[in-house]
Amino acid sequence: MLAEKFIKSAAVYIILGMILGIYMAASQDHTQTPTHAHLNLLGWVTMGIMGLVYKNWPAVAEVKLAKLTYWLAHITVIGLSIGVGLLYAGMVEYEPIAIISSLIALFNMALFAFLFFKNA
Repeated sequence: MLAEKFIKSAAVYIILGMILGIYMAASQDHTQTPTHAHLNLLGWVTMGIMGLVYKNWPAVAEVKLAKLTYWLAHITVIGLSIGVGLLYAGMVEYEPIAIISSLIALFNMALFAFLFFKNA
């Protein structure tokens, strides 16, 4: 079930986000705060809410393109976490990873909204 996949994935991402947060606190190095925020917001909050929407509006989850939103969500969480992480580690040459991932995130949210408005 698509809703369960989203919610289970969100649970994994919050654990990863918490591990990063604990690492930053323990090391007293908070330069990866934006990475931590993207991981938690896109991974935990956004994917969790998407899962709850799909759970409460099953007609939306049954549309074939809904499965695409799941994979695009993973691409954006992973891509933005890596891209922002490298950017804030001083490796600005990897900024295109963050840019492309942001554009995929925007497309995914537009697709999600379209599917919701059309099928809910």
